[in-house]
Amino acid sequence: MVEKVPAKRVRKAPVPKFGPNRTAVEVMIKALRDAGKLELVDSARVTAVQSLADVVDSDPSNASIWREYRAALELVRISADGSSIDEFEKLIDALGAEMGDSKKP
Repeated sequence: MVEKVPAKRVRKAPVPKFGPNRTAVEVMIKALRDAGKLELVDSARVTAVQSLADVVDSDPSNASIWREYRAALELVRISADGSSIDEFEKLIDALGAEMGDSKKP
């Protein structure tokens, strides 16, 4: 009688499962890197936007985190485009406008 030797199992590294915002950020980062628009100096910005995407995915009802996330996305895009930070500051000022009904005279 011939003994059967069990097949050797190969363990694969688990594929990280991201939420929709982190997945979109990863696609954006890959595209910018492939185009040569992100460099090592952008690592902190990339890490910040990845972390914020994870937080937004875990708590999508938190408007404050969404605001920070959108600002971080714009910062990565602006740095990749070579635009100036002054333009980014103008964008943040525009996004930071007060909300609510306008005061009546």
